[in-house]
Amino acid sequence: MDLQVLNTALETELNENLYQKLVSQLEKDFVMSGITYDFSDLLPEQLVNSLYEVLEELLSKEYPTLLNLLYRMDIPESAINFSDETTVEQQLVNLILRREFLKIKLRMKYSS
Repeated sequence: MDLQVLNTALETELNENLYQKLVSQLEKDFVMSGITYDFSDLLPEQLVNSLYEVLEELLSKEYPTLLNLLYRMDIPESAINFSDETTVEQQLVNLILRREFLKIKLRMKYSS
């Protein structure tokens, strides 16, 4: 499994175990926000692409659901820079991956 895409996005070293925890946390937060999507069988690059597509759909058709998801993940709407050259979807993918990874790191740090 090539984790280079996520390693670059997260600016850290992500191994197989952490990747599975990341996917699990993503699925949990998505389900709790009323979004059913199975990320479990995706490779890292496919995960990034799938997140992009899901967020694009939410932005265009289900904005309140997207806001609910961001609230659940503890990502403020103000974190999105609409004047940036990157698309909103790309920013959201980045913010979500970073936040979910931080949750995992904190849980691992304080669970031992």
